[in-house]
Amino acid sequence: MNTESNKKEPQFWKGDPSGGFATGLVAGFIIGLINICSFNIPWLGRICFIAIWLVMGTQPRFKDTRTPEEIAKDKEERDQKFEEIREQARAREAERQATKEQKREAKMQKNELKLQKNQLKIQKHQLKNRNKIKCPKCRSTNVQPLGVHKKGFSVGKAVGGAILVGGVGSLAGFAGKGSKKTDFVCMNCGKQFKK
Repeated sequence: MNTESNKKEPQFWKGDPSGGFATGLVAGFIIGLINICSFNIPWLGRICFIAIWLVMGTQPRFKDTRTPEEIAKDKEERDQKFEEIREQARAREAERQATKEQKREAKMQKNELKLQKNQLKIQKHQLKNRNKIKCPKCRSTNVQPLGVHKKGFSVGKAVGGAILVGGVGSLAGFAGKGSKKTDFVCMNCGKQFKK
């Protein structure tokens, strides 16, 4: 029985060798960086790493004295805490996505309102313009402009051209005299008129 317990218990590593290795590695790295920056003692970081590893690995007071049930319970609590942290992270991500979606929908609604306002302005403008011009024959507002109306021969231009240039200037009268009237055509009955 005594030999059996001696076989189970290690002769040299009576403490926590894996924890000592990890702690020694971190401490050795930090001490090595400080050594490089200030002291410049050769191998100081490596010496500290090996010393911490050996002390924690060989001293029984660093050994984990918990029972397997306590270790399992601690592991379960740790896993539960990690799961709670994961759930909180998922909840925050879902909230962030919901906020983004709400902002996107609000922006789309705002753009739709702008589009509706612009369409209403266009319709109002079209109604306003349609009410101004009506066909004299059928009273329809479905009319299209053809162009600015010009009179045929202008006596004033012909006299002005004859005075300035001579006899050839009378041809300027055929250029026509400008008018503010526009030719329109009714799209329903086909009547052409001026306004």
